[in-house]
Amino acid sequence: MKVNFGGIVHISTVDWYGKVAMVIFFRGCPFRCPYCQNYALLKEENFVDAETIEAEIKKAKKFVSAVVFSGGEPLAQPEQIKRLAGFAKKLGLLVGVETNGYYPEQLKELIDARLIDRVFLDVKAPLSPEKYERVAGVSNGNVVALVKRSLEVSKNFDLEVRTTIFKGLIFNEEDIKAIAEGISSYGNIPYVLQQGRPEQGWSEELKQHNPPSREELLALGKIAKQYLKNVKVRTKEFGEESV
Repeated sequence: MKVNFGGIVHISTVDWYGKVAMVIFFRGCPFRCPYCQNYALLKEENFVDAETIEAEIKKAKKFVSAVVFSGGEPLAQPEQIKRLAGFAKKLGLLVGVETNGYYPEQLKELIDARLIDRVFLDVKAPLSPEKYERVAGVSNGNVVALVKRSLEVSKNFDLEVRTTIFKGLIFNEEDIKAIAEGISSYGNIPYVLQQGRPEQGWSEELKQHNPPSREELLALGKIAKQYLKNVKVRTKEFGEESV
């Protein structure tokens, strides 16, 4: 089996807070978010044998407790992720998947098969088509329905929802209120506001803005906490903090 492979971070403490994880990146994504820091993975192909990646997972087992599949969008390669997740589980490792929510049925299949232990779901904007498609860089009309379905299939699982905050795109109180209110309809889901780093993306327009400060994120977190009990912010300077 071939994997359209993007790369590996062998040791990460920020992709799954509280765990030391290996992060495996898959190429390809249906979105074109203007702030994507992994935009180099979106178009070009790099196919490698699954056995090559499995060998890397096996070597990492001495140093990590978890494997996180990221991208790009890992669920765009469903058979590949099932194989690699199963391999990691047999080694006794925890498995997480970072997803944009575009492939809810593939996500459900992984959950039902007990091939993953945690879902990290990016909710990029308020759950209304016009706003969401502008942030995600697509215009096919069904993105919000797919993200809602992903929330539905994972709401009773170990789920963390994330929104990355960028000035000039997703920043104001109205947006955060709408996102948090939308998420709350699926239950009391842990919600994280992440500090966007515009210098790492491809949009020259967003690069004109500074990253949001810790204080600005905490203020937005207080808005979200009106709807969700477990709200955190993450910044480069201070790491993860509860609101």
